[in-house]
Amino acid sequence: MVGLTVSSLAIAQASIGVFDLNRALFETDAWKAELETLEGQFAEEQATVVQLRAELEELFATIEVNAPTFTETQIQRLQEEGQFKQLRIQQIGERVQSSLRDTQNNFLERYRQLLGDAINEVYEEGDYDFILRSESVVVSGFSFDVTPEVTAKLNEMIASTNQ
Repeated sequence: MVGLTVSSLAIAQASIGVFDLNRALFETDAWKAELETLEGQFAEEQATVVQLRAELEELFATIEVNAPTFTETQIQRLQEEGQFKQLRIQQIGERVQSSLRDTQNNFLERYRQLLGDAINEVYEEGDYDFILRSESVVVSGFSFDVTPEVTAKLNEMIASTNQ
């Protein structure tokens, strides 16, 4: 029982850093630039979605206002047109999401080693006993969020490798 108390006391005195992998990586300047490029690539699709949504609103308003005077065939045709527009919006969304996931995965793979190096530097400079991923920590009263420091180090490292 004394051994358990002593080891608990030692852990309570430990300096523990916690970082959020997604925040550390996807708040870097390099990621923001990558995201800006991606948004530029999908600007046309975004405009198409905006247009399709406006057309859908107009279509549903037409159905609502004119339903009493339209035939069942006219209403069905307008509903099918609306379903087609919704399907196009969904397809565009899926394509954009897939591209975003691929870009994120490629970005993570490209900078995985630098991320590890940044974490190690923060660990050494901050004199931490542990640095854990935030997903690994359920509750802690004695940890420090080192995500901003990891992101700053990663920004420096990426900038120096891109020069």
